[in-house]
Amino acid sequence: MDDSWQHLVMDGCLLREGGQELPIIVLLGPAGTGKGALVRHVRDRVVTEPASPAALVSLRDQDDEQLPVSRIVARVAHGLMLSSRVKLPRVVFTLHVLALRPGRRSDQAVLKELDGLVDGTAPNPPEFLDPLRELLGMVPQIGQFLAGGVSLLRLALLRKRIAVRLLNRKGRTWLTAELHEGNLVTLAKRNQQGGADLAEDSPAVILCKALVADLREEYTKPGRHPRNCLLMLEGAETERGQVFLKALKLAKGDDPLVVVATSRSWVPVGGAWARPGLGAPDRPQPPTLSEAAHSDWLAHRSADEDRWWYPVRMPPLLTSGSERRHAAAIDRLTGGYRQAALELLGVAGSAPDDDAFRSALHRKDVLRWPERLHLPNLGHLSGWAAARHVEDAENALGGPPNLRDLLGDALWLRHDGELGTVIHPWLKRLLLHRLSEEQWDRTHELLESFCHDREGEVYYHALARVRPGDAGGHLARVTAWLDRRFDELDARRALPEWIAQFNLVTTAPSRLPLDQGLEDLHDSLVTGAEEGPDDWRARIRTLVVDRWFWNDPLLDPSGRRREDIWHGLMNLREHSKASRSVLKREADRYVAQD
Repeated sequence: MDDSWQHLVMDGCLLREGGQELPIIVLLGPAGTGKGALVRHVRDRVVTEPASPAALVSLRDQDDEQLPVSRIVARVAHGLMLSSRVKLPRVVFTLHVLALRPGRRSDQAVLKELDGLVDGTAPNPPEFLDPLRELLGMVPQIGQFLAGGVSLLRLALLRKRIAVRLLNRKGRTWLTAELHEGNLVTLAKRNQQGGADLAEDSPAVILCKALVADLREEYTKPGRHPRNCLLMLEGAETERGQVFLKALKLAKGDDPLVVVATSRSWVPVGGAWARPGLGAPDRPQPPTLSEAAHSDWLAHRSADEDRWWYPVRMPPLLTSGSERRHAAAIDRLTGGYRQAALELLGVAGSAPDDDAFRSALHRKDVLRWPERLHLPNLGHLSGWAAARHVEDAENALGGPPNLRDLLGDALWLRHDGELGTVIHPWLKRLLLHRLSEEQWDRTHELLESFCHDREGEVYYHALARVRPGDAGGHLARVTAWLDRRFDELDARRALPEWIAQFNLVTTAPSRLPLDQGLEDLHDSLVTGAEEGPDDWRARIRTLVVDRWFWNDPLLDPSGRRREDIWHGLMNLREHSKASRSVLKREADRYVAQD
């Protein structure tokens, strides 16, 4: 696990001095991007000497779907007190109040039950309250008491007295002052009635205010805690996670609480941030974790109650630093999608050559649609993956009106500065693999027809339909067009336009088979292409194939076609009558990438 979180979470928030507002960080990424591993790594790094308050709460279990906010806060309080010397009497007392079930009983009877819960004499108390009272009554440096001959029984009584004193003197006093007319029973009744209300005086918000008030007081004690308080929450996208975080948002202010929540889908974070993949020039895209900073949050947040949100995208897993031979190809193939990158690294990362790499991927059928990946309307989405960007997919191929939003909410869209909204590279690869040969050709034909007034994109979709041997003649069409355009644009000293069109066309996806050797595939497309020294169309054909292969990590895993492209462009320079220097500069780009 890398340390991309250090700058934001540790340096920017946990080590920040008091008097600063701290965000609710929401780590965004589909399942398989390493969010859970990251928060556990952070916890293990933070809950060490010197200890500071930290809690990790997961809402991923099915049993947690209906968990009330009070039980979530109880887990938070337990984790914070267990990890450090922090005391949370306001939280624990408020939890005692919310555990009451007043029904039709008198206020006096309900308050008597509350006293019994607080001093531990009430029959059948909720099971989560006892551990909280135990932690609240913990005696620091217990060894000196035992060494002094204090019996375990007396120590237990001491702990109980400490807990009851804290609950009454701090918890009861604070909550009574916080409530309208100080009516504890009214709060218990409101909680029993339930409802999704998150007003300032709702039970959920009151409980979160108690947490913030306790932490503020704890951090007024100089030197008591070496770092700010860290709360990690898995499942921010769940219904319970949303309710809790919204309540906490209403309670936050100038306090020492740093929240790092994980979400498998986009969550409402107010209008200050654009959803990933949505081109919104007036709103920033959430940064990746390695780019995120406390100052960035302050600069872009809104001024309203949503100012606490800081959506942050999980960074791609880059394996190119690995010693595995094909790590760089895996990076390009998966787009840094962690789960797939690690799987492919294990399957084929150390393959001895490019053909062995491809064979290993073919044997394992790594592009087969994974059962764990649940997306709606896969038929339409598979067609969409054939388009260069989502705008063309929507307009040319149609689909359900909310399909783009569903894909965006699932965090599978990206914003490309040149193309606009695009599908994540790994998902695009999986979706394209689902298309049968007939569907593949038909989809690219539809897109070619739709792009009829954009010549470069017409031939992009033509090149995508090339098969071994070019039986359909699509490669010949592409080559003939590029040959004609070269002469036209060279005469007008406009070869940069030709280069741009050539580069666009050769980014087309490929359906060439994985179980065939690369040299055989390449030869089947260029055989006889350079029989004559003046056959410039044949040379352009070879150059097209070389760059098409080089752009696809499955067709050129080692990137060795880069040298062939350099030679092809340098040879083509001899064909130019007016712009040889342009081709030389373009050729040198491929040498510079080495």
